[in-house]
Amino acid sequence: KYFIELKKYCDKKNILFLSTPHTENAVDFLEQLEVPAYKVASGDLTNLPLLEKISKKKKPIILSTGMATLNEVREAVKTIKNQGNNKIILLHCTTNYPCPLREVNLRAMLTLKEKFNLLVGYSDHTEGVLVPTMAVAMGALVIEKHFTLDKNLPGPDHKASLSPLELEEMVEAI
Repeated sequence: KYFIELKKYCDKKNILFLSTPHTENAVDFLEQLEVPAYKVASGDLTNLPLLEKISKKKKPIILSTGMATLNEVREAVKTIKNQGNNKIILLHCTTNYPCPLREVNLRAMLTLKEKFNLLVGYSDHTEGVLVPTMAVAMGALVIEKHFTLDKNLPGPDHKASLSPLELEEMVEAI
């Protein structure tokens, strides 16, 4: 119900609606909502049946690589391409909430670009707007950044998320 409401609102406001499916049934549901692309979470990078199902939709795939080895990324990319889908953007991601600056390693994004000859982006869990801005300067074509209405809400994402004003600042900086 809420996804349908969100999709309608996004359409009304001319906002691109995306969602991250974690199950094959979720892929089917998102297809009904006519999503233009799929985001695959780092934790699902090795879920090859899910990658196969998403790949068969022939839509762009934004593939987060947090916690993955290069061999796991290679296997995921191969799985997607074997379904005839070459529309892949790899996101460098450090799955630490919030991620300390010393652990960001934006050069890993460049390694992904070099090793796989694919478009790259950055999934950011640092506090503030500095790192995603730097990632774009280094070639990131996609930035994933969480935002929240209240950084004090429970859960790991809120502390590393931007307020709406900070999100606006990030977009301006980029």
